[in-house]
Amino acid sequence: MNAIRKLLGATVILGVAISGAAHAADTSFMGYSYAEESAKPSVEKILKGFTEKTKLSVEPIGSAWGDMQKNLFLRARSKTLPDVVQISERWLPTFSNLPGLVDYNEVLGKEYLAKTYAPDALAMGQIDGKQLALPLMSGSIGMVANTGVLKNAGIDKVPATIEEFQAALAAVRDKVPNSVPYAMATKSPNSILLDFMIWNWTFGGHIIDAKGKVVVDSDAGRKALAFMVGLMKDRLSAPEIDRPDARRLMGQNAAAFYIDAPQSRAFLRSFSGQGKDFDKNVQPMGVPVQNAGDEPKSIQWGHMIISFAQSDPANKDDANMQFVAYLADNAVQTQFPVEQSALPGTVEARQAPGIVDDPYLSDWAKFNKSPVMNEVGIWPDGAELTQILGEEVQAALLDQKSADDAIASMGKRMAAVMSKAGYSQ
Repeated sequence: MNAIRKLLGATVILGVAISGAAHAADTSFMGYSYAEESAKPSVEKILKGFTEKTKLSVEPIGSAWGDMQKNLFLRARSKTLPDVVQISERWLPTFSNLPGLVDYNEVLGKEYLAKTYAPDALAMGQIDGKQLALPLMSGSIGMVANTGVLKNAGIDKVPATIEEFQAALAAVRDKVPNSVPYAMATKSPNSILLDFMIWNWTFGGHIIDAKGKVVVDSDAGRKALAFMVGLMKDRLSAPEIDRPDARRLMGQNAAAFYIDAPQSRAFLRSFSGQGKDFDKNVQPMGVPVQNAGDEPKSIQWGHMIISFAQSDPANKDDANMQFVAYLADNAVQTQFPVEQSALPGTVEARQAPGIVDDPYLSDWAKFNKSPVMNEVGIWPDGAELTQILGEEVQAALLDQKSADDAIASMGKRMAAVMSKAGYSQ
């Protein structure tokens, strides 16, 4: 909880850090999709539909994905929490103790929720028997290929193994001018975490086990980081790349591979300027494996919705609870997730024609059959752990430390954080 205390105690001018002011509408919604150019129109469509249906108004508050955690804690400190908030599924443990957080089981009913939402999506919002978040959309984090770039490099088959992957990267480097073959995250700790975690799993390692013990300092961890460092040294990846940069490079046909959630297709449509015409280049794939036949690794992923009580106790007739209920409406679930190229969170919407007959979503599901829970973001000090991991990986990628030294330092620093939080090391 140290990261929470630091953020809540930070001396920051709230008006500079947060988009939006005290709301005069019936309810407020704070989300990162509203701050994204490609997703904002979809959010506005939801807000308009809700107002038309209920005659209630919603104040939208945009916050960049990378600033969401900081901004929400600052709002908690100043007692200006929004009523409804869009979060990444891995942030939920960090937010679970914020004042006024609604347990949807108590307000909307456990039976209703179980009947309405897909079990895998609903499970991402559960902590200690409480339903603290509901899925807006779901899926996994895996790898995407730009088949147009691969074709220009003379590659006609998406690689399945690491050996094939490295050969494809070298071909792109040598035959596609000014390209970043694999737009690996090398800049932001939040983004670096995902790339490293997937490669660490691919090489057989783990970061933190189920009991809270840090286990990243292993042969597999060192091999995974050495592999990433090798990609950088061979100019198969590049420094100063964050997820938005990777999406831009892919959309501009300057990268062949990157790791993202299924909404990748929506981002690439936007960044390419070609809309749906660019879809022919976007191919979900399994993360390359060490040995043919191994199962590709992917990470659980979802956009979740948390709420803060408007009345005491929270009531399903409150404006924010009506808005949350509307987010499960088929009109929303067959619109927003589909426009963002993700799976809906509800049972009914997942059976809709636009979902079951979408080749992109079908391929995504085929290549990401068993996504694994985020091993770092789920812990109370997830933000601090993520920062440590990102710093150490980046130090190795920039040749400031050897891969072995970076992994050893990462393990010691993360173990100290987990030990302070009460987990035996």
